[in-house]
Amino acid sequence: MKRIIIVGPAASGKDFLKSRLEKRGYTLDISYTTRPIRKDEEQGREYHFLTEKEFMDESTQFYEYVKFGDYYYGTGEIEWETCDVFIMEASAVKALTEKERKKCLVIYLNPPKDVRFERLWTNGRGWEHVKITKRFETDDKLFKDFTDYDIQITNPDF
Repeated sequence: MKRIIIVGPAASGKDFLKSRLEKRGYTLDISYTTRPIRKDEEQGREYHFLTEKEFMDESTQFYEYVKFGDYYYGTGEIEWETCDVFIMEASAVKALTEKERKKCLVIYLNPPKDVRFERLWTNGRGWEHVKITKRFETDDKLFKDFTDYDIQITNPDF
């Protein structure tokens, strides 16, 4: 089975691409996280939302997990074995074994910053300018040397 892994900075279109692939019949991973649930999200739809204690208690059941900012994100072992499409952090892709990496198609979404800024500013997330700037600085560091992808999409209208 060839897995599709989607990576990219904030507001790059990861969830949009994931939903388009679902409409084509791909099975989607629902990751685990300790971040707070947003007003338009549902438990078990976008993520399995856990407390940090729950997350760490279940960490042995994860294929991979990373800490991003103040929160943990992880892919369940069962989901890794049964799903087709995953959203992961760049560091998670780097951590894949060579054997597992060969079974994956990594799509790096990297639209221009001005497009991403507009999405964060207007899409209902309620992000302030300072928070967006801080996230862009973090993303710049995380993706500075990221080259472990098979396809890079820079067109925001893909």
